[in-house]
Amino acid sequence: MPIRIRYTMSGSRITYKHKFSTLFLVVLILVGCARMPQEVDEPVIFESKHIVKRGENLETILDGLSVAECRLTIITALKNAGFPFRKCLPGDTILLVKRNGKFSSLTYRQNLQNTYYVTSDSSCFVVAMKYPYMDTAFAYIKGDIQSTLYESMLAVGETSNLVIRFADVFAWEVDFFTETQDGDSFFIYVEKTFCDSVFLDYGTIIFARYNGEAGNFHGVYFCDPDGHEDYYNLEGKSLRKSLLKSPLRFSYISSYFSKRRFHPILKVWRPHHGLDYVAPIGTPVSSIGDGKVAFKGWKGGYGNLVEIRHKNNFRSRYGHLSRFAKGLYVGKQVKAGQLIGYLGSTGLSTGPHLHFELHKNGVPINPLKVKVPRAPSVKQKYMALYESHCDSLLKSIEAISYDGGEAAPEI
Repeated sequence: MPIRIRYTMSGSRITYKHKFSTLFLVVLILVGCARMPQEVDEPVIFESKHIVKRGENLETILDGLSVAECRLTIITALKNAGFPFRKCLPGDTILLVKRNGKFSSLTYRQNLQNTYYVTSDSSCFVVAMKYPYMDTAFAYIKGDIQSTLYESMLAVGETSNLVIRFADVFAWEVDFFTETQDGDSFFIYVEKTFCDSVFLDYGTIIFARYNGEAGNFHGVYFCDPDGHEDYYNLEGKSLRKSLLKSPLRFSYISSYFSKRRFHPILKVWRPHHGLDYVAPIGTPVSSIGDGKVAFKGWKGGYGNLVEIRHKNNFRSRYGHLSRFAKGLYVGKQVKAGQLIGYLGSTGLSTGPHLHFELHKNGVPINPLKVKVPRAPSVKQKYMALYESHCDSLLKSIEAISYDGGEAAPEI
């Protein structure tokens, strides 16, 4: 590197001068500037979450979240975007974000399918809605009964919703409170709906089978060209009958129909013209068939009682209820499986249970032994179509089973 030497006038000192001295000075200045502290204000982010409770509305919730100053603007923006205010239900989730003390965004989540986003900038509020990817797939589920149908289905990874639907298919054939045994088996071919690859709900049960000591039962869903849909067995006979086998979905019988039973409260021997189903207080109680409410109210030892008149001179009674279904009144028409009340312990009762009676022509009969007619079978003109549907369905199930590397289900 070339260096120039200059002598001073005194001759006593020599100075060395680098030709890049000017550049070096600039670098020092830049480095010095870079080391000077820069004060940058970081935004203060505050998030608050609220779960909608019974009786609340969006206006009062926003006031509670301290955004009353822009409450009207948020609600107006949501209204213009078609937000379903009447469908705000307990359990919905609201997430509010503030930036430096001012509103930044609001997320209203109803479920996996419906989520609304409200954001603001310097000029306006914007509402967006997530449109998830919905998909439907067919699945088959099988298992063996260990303890109860409910526990066995949950053990293979399914939910209570599927248990209820499966029980509904065979509700006229099997009493899942009294007739299930360890070692019985079930098989279900069902639609499953997914939202963004997350399981959402079950669709139609296409095929169901239950094998056990009570018998071997098959249920095939079929909708004929006239639009009539139902579940049938492999011979095309409807699985429905005029009366259900039980008014409860899951329980057990503690006392059976008897002409002579020792009453636990009165301490006398007397007839027990019904079945006692034991379950927790508040368990929903359903009508066993279509009919008209003949009595609703307090009836001595029965406590809160509902009596329903059905076709063919049948009457059903539901006693010891804790309360009645909303909107139930004498003279109201009800459907099979419709909610009529909730299990309790009113009247002469030693604990929570449902006392259920069935009468025919005014005479009490044993509900477990009554034989009731079936609903209509597949129409004869559509029987060939139904048989073809069954053949195709069973082949599809067999193919799916083999694709999964398992043996084909025993149909």
